[in-house]
Amino acid sequence: MRVPGRGIPPYTVNVAGPGVTRGQRPPPAPRHPTAGGPTPRPGSRAHAKARRAAERRSRSPWFIRQLVLTAALAGVTLGLVMVTQQRWRQGLFGVGAVLLVMALARLALPTRSVGMLAVRGRLFDVVTLLVLGLSVIGLTLTVPIPIPGT
Repeated sequence: MRVPGRGIPPYTVNVAGPGVTRGQRPPPAPRHPTAGGPTPRPGSRAHAKARRAAERRSRSPWFIRQLVLTAALAGVTLGLVMVTQQRWRQGLFGVGAVLLVMALARLALPTRSVGMLAVRGRLFDVVTLLVLGLSVIGLTLTVPIPIPGT
């Protein structure tokens, strides 16, 4: 918004930054950082590009990056294999225990470490995994054990 009769905006604070007077624009930021040049500003495209390049250099196989999820999938797979081998009670109890361990891991570890186990917020993930794990264990324990000979 301009004040009528003046060519200067109505602000009094120098919002353009140090060394820039009113009416001048700040110099444009470099598009790509040069090797050995100044480091890119945080939040800029060059900074994001440099961060992505560093992440690509430190990549390892997905099952190492997603170690918590890999362990959870292995535990659930083992439990389901036990279910298919007529040991359904131990298998489902194991699946429920894995869900509880996943809830504990989601609660204790930082979001960056749990990888794809972080779906929503921490509280939502922990409560959901706890409810599912306790439900599976509770339902497994409520099925009566058949007594042979009756």
